[in-house]
Amino acid sequence: MSADFALRLDWVGTAADRGQGCPDDLGLPFRVGGWAVRFTQGLRAPEGSGPVVCRESGVVAILSGHLYGTAPRQLPQLYRQHGAQLAGQLEGAFVLVLLDLRSGRVLAITDRVGSHKLYVAQELAQGEGRVDLATRVDWPAFRRRPLDPAGVAGYLATGNMFNGLSLYQGVRSLDRATVHELTPDGLMRQDYWTLTPEPSAGRASLPDLRAELAALLRRAVERRLPAPGAPATISLSGGYDSRGLLSLLSGRGHGLETFSYSLGTPARGSDPTVAQRLAAQYGARHQVLTAYRGDLLSTVRRNARWGQGVTHFCDEADAWAELSEHLGGRSPGDIFVGEQAFELSAKPLNTVPEQLKNHHLTGFYPLNWLAGRLPDGAFGHLENAWQGELETIVARTLHWESPLQRELALTLDQSLPYVLLPWRERFAGHAARVHTPYLDTDVLEFLQRVPLEALADKALFKDALRHLDSELLRVPIASSMGYEPDWAAELRGQREAVWEAMRAQPSRLDDLIDPDAVRSLLSGLSAPSLRARLTGAARQHLGRFRHGPYGTRLFGPAGLRIPSVDVPTFLMRLLTLREAEMRSPALAGLDTWTPEMERPALSAPPASLPPHAAS
Repeated sequence: MSADFALRLDWVGTAADRGQGCPDDLGLPFRVGGWAVRFTQGLRAPEGSGPVVCRESGVVAILSGHLYGTAPRQLPQLYRQHGAQLAGQLEGAFVLVLLDLRSGRVLAITDRVGSHKLYVAQELAQGEGRVDLATRVDWPAFRRRPLDPAGVAGYLATGNMFNGLSLYQGVRSLDRATVHELTPDGLMRQDYWTLTPEPSAGRASLPDLRAELAALLRRAVERRLPAPGAPATISLSGGYDSRGLLSLLSGRGHGLETFSYSLGTPARGSDPTVAQRLAAQYGARHQVLTAYRGDLLSTVRRNARWGQGVTHFCDEADAWAELSEHLGGRSPGDIFVGEQAFELSAKPLNTVPEQLKNHHLTGFYPLNWLAGRLPDGAFGHLENAWQGELETIVARTLHWESPLQRELALTLDQSLPYVLLPWRERFAGHAARVHTPYLDTDVLEFLQRVPLEALADKALFKDALRHLDSELLRVPIASSMGYEPDWAAELRGQREAVWEAMRAQPSRLDDLIDPDAVRSLLSGLSAPSLRARLTGAARQHLGRFRHGPYGTRLFGPAGLRIPSVDVPTFLMRLLTLREAEMRSPALAGLDTWTPEMERPALSAPPASLPPHAAS
């Protein structure tokens, strides 16, 4: 659980007061060189998560996230010793803003994988204007901006906000592994960490690499262990990654709690049934949470409130709400999740289009069926806006020569920071502090020395986990998820409530997606015939077989295919974006901003802040 914050910085044109001391109250406007600064912290702030103010060194450090091996109170002193090079010495999941009142410098630092977001909007010209920085995209200064057609189109076509996009024009998240310095001309970027793997790097044998990776994974988990006596919670599926965490955490003197989600009676071999057996194998207490409780609009609104329109739709949002209530008494809880960067396609992907498809990065063509349903020019406007963004991603990917390098670069630059980790930050992070030990810096650095061919289908990673625990596969890998709601049926059954909610509150998105078109799509949803249901079930079973180990063994790796975005998926994405765009931060509860944040004047009354930590 992280503390959200926002900064408004107005350039006032003079740095005559450099060298001033730290302010007594960050809720009041104060000066950093030529900047007039106003700081606001979200109401949902864990105890002790306020800014670190060091009056002796004249440094204010504002952290969202958490560090390993470095106490937040040490940040001002470390900055004084190392300057911007401090970034490369930090291990954790965080964004960090440093205000140097002596020199007037303002620095913004992101972690190596982009696990936490810092959104920025700049209005600077000829030495005048302002910059807004916030960890949430629903900061009022951002929401007042026009909608970004590239962000809207990309989300509707792919379900994600790739490449740092947002709903709002001119509002983007900072790239991973960067230090940005704020100047009167804007933010100046510098990368502080890069991964440059070679396709056949290293001379070590695969058994030696496997043993080395196993040791690195063990140390990464140890670095993240909660305080003695505090339980560790694992989001447990039936695959490799989370069961590896379960094995690594077991027997370390911490109470282990695991959870999975289900919908209805779990099928044999599904994630929840396999997770229960795994928990029993390792002596963990397990609970199965209900993925979806039947109120479609409530699920959409929770996705908008927590995901803010920058995460993919969470089918199991109700389960995360239940978990949040369960962990609510802890300050904060600790959730371990299995995101990793060790997986390349089992089938060689030799072209950029194939590599993009593998990461669900497509053009607007999965929505071609929408062309005739939108106002004149709207479809082409959305298509062109998203295509321009996609070309930027392609150009960045082509920097790498090897197809394997390109695939890994897309994992690090797109999938992790804009698909997997924002979802963890906003849904799992709403409940507790989130730990991703497989993304430890030493583990990532290890990738520099690994032949990339060894990452196909996670081969080396799986070998390392089995090296750590010979009993890892005593319970077979899950064959299905077991918690997917039927959104087509839910939309059919609740279409009147959905339409009434749309009529009750117009959205700026209505200018791009005509509400009458949405109503027509809702009305056109019909229950599939018996023949269609049987055909669909047969295709689903054949698809699982084809992509499973036996199908791969018989026919080779399956080809990549990006299907059209079906009508129910499109509607769920659109409803989420509408809700995210319409919701009022001042009225949305304790997970957003105070009403005072709507007042942009520098003379606004101070926000309520926790006591400052003294260095």
